[in-house]
Order: sequence, then C-alpha cells, then structure tokens
Amino acid sequence: MDDSLSYESFYQGAKKAAHKAMDDHGRAEYDEFALHAGVAVEKLAKAALAAKNPVYIAEIRNGSADMVMHLGGHVQLGEEKVRTVGATEAIKRLRKIGVLKADTDLDLLIEMRNGAVHAVPDSALAKGMISPLARTIETLLSDVSRPLDDFWERWTKAVRDAVDEQRDAVFQDVQLRISQARHRLEDRLEGLPLPKELRHRPKMSGFNFFFGAENPDGDGDIVSVTGGAGCPACGREAQVTVEPSSDKGTVAVALTCPWCQLHLNGPEEIEASDADLDISLEVAEAALHGDYD
Repeated sequence: MDDSLSYESFYQGAKKAAHKAMDDHGRAEYDEFALHAGVAVEKLAKAALAAKNPVYIAEIRNGSADMVMHLGGHVQLGEEKVRTVGATEAIKRLRKIGVLKADTDLDLLIEMRNGAVHAVPDSALAKGMISPLARTIETLLSDVSRPLDDFWERWTKAVRDAVDEQRDAVFQDVQLRISQARHRLEDRLEGLPLPKELRHRPKMSGFNFFFGAENPDGDGDIVSVTGGAGCPACGREAQVTVEPSSDKGTVAVALTCPWCQLHLNGPEEIEASDADLDISLEVAEAALHGDYD
C-alpha cells in the first residue's frame, strides 16, 4: 500500500495543517484558518480510521471494491485511481463506530473547509471555530493514543484553554491571543542576529509615563505607564493605560506590547491575562496624585 495512505502519513499531515491553522488564526486570517483547520480534522479522522483498519478510508465508487482491495494489499491501482473518503464521510464513519459524537459546530467547520459557507477574512463565524477544532483533535488523539503535546507542541496550552469548560469565553480568548502574540514574536526574531539582551526579555531602567489630559492634577485623567515586565505574552515592557477608580485607587484599562503586538482592552481582559501590573499601577497612582519623582 502507498505510504501516503498510512496512519502515520495522515497523522503528520494533520499536525502540519493544524499548526498552519493556528498561525493563520494568530494573523487574523480566518478564512485560511478555517481551510487548514478543516484539512487537519480530515487528515486526523483518516488517521483514526486507518489505525483501526486501512480499508475504512476507502471511497466506494460505482459499487467497485477495487479501492478496498488496494488498501488491503491485494490489488495495485494507478495513482489516478486511488480515492479515499472526504472529511464528511470520514467523520460520518467515526460517528458510526462511536469515536465522534454529533457536533453541529464541527459540521459547520467542515462546510467552511469545503466552501459551502463563505466566510470573509475577519468573519466572527470562522474565528469562533477554534473550539470545535481543538475539541475534535483532542478526541481523535485520545482514540489513537497520541499525546496532545506531541501533536500541538507550542500550541498545547492554547488549545487546552480552548476546550476548558471551567473557564469563561473571555479567559479562553485572551489566553489564545497571548499564545498567538508570543509565537508571532518568536517567529519574527528567529534567525535574526540580535544581541542576547534584546532576544531575551529586555528591560529598561525606571518607568516612563504620560497623561491623556492636559491637566495632570485633575480628576479623571488617564495615565499611560511603560516599564517593568508587564506583557503577559513575552514578558517585555508593555504600555499600560490606567484610570482612577473610586473603589480601587487605579485600574488598568488597556495594555499594549510594542514587541509582540498583544492588545488587551478593558479590565476584564487584563484580569484574564494574569498580567502582573502591581508596580505599574503603583507608579500610575503616584503620577496621578503628583507623588512621582
């Protein structure tokens, strides 16, 4: 049998497509994400079928058993005659034997991959397909007894968060964006002749801050503070926008990292990021009250 039809070939193809999908999602190329995500599911579904019996991936056309016998090793077919099942049929077969359950979100992802649903690049519909991708991959990997971290590698934490039902949608979204920002910077820096202090979380001495209103002593001013290891993605200095708060003294309302391009908006997203902003908030509060030297 052709090695390209083997379990391992399908597994490696699924892994490659899944990583491309995550990279696409991080670049906000959601149409490409849906395409590669669908390919990843299709290939891993075929791997799961092939692991049980190679003939399970055979496409039956016009009642001919040639493809079944080819996969069984008893008939040789030319490359142009080799046909395996598509994503929809592979999923259908896995549901029939109890590996996968009915999942309308997964069905929608496959429809997007097949072009039945046309999503524009910034479509919220395609963007939200990260959960069914992660959920289905986890189920299929469990069926073939392959570890999640071996398949996802640097994306493991992000996809674990995506299927964590104990966490809310804001936490899942923020943690995914943090992983995407971190990997985006790693890819940009890879191979560049940078000094060690720039490659590994450079820090400036002290803090810089500026006010968003003309009167730095007035109530309700906004102050932006840069300094410290504030970015939850790359650990580098981030610009934190802080507002006065009657009950908390000050509250961070935005975070932007010029290195990895992570952007967090609102206290809820910042809290979900687990960013350590204690010193930045202390500096901002002192600046707002004119106590900063």
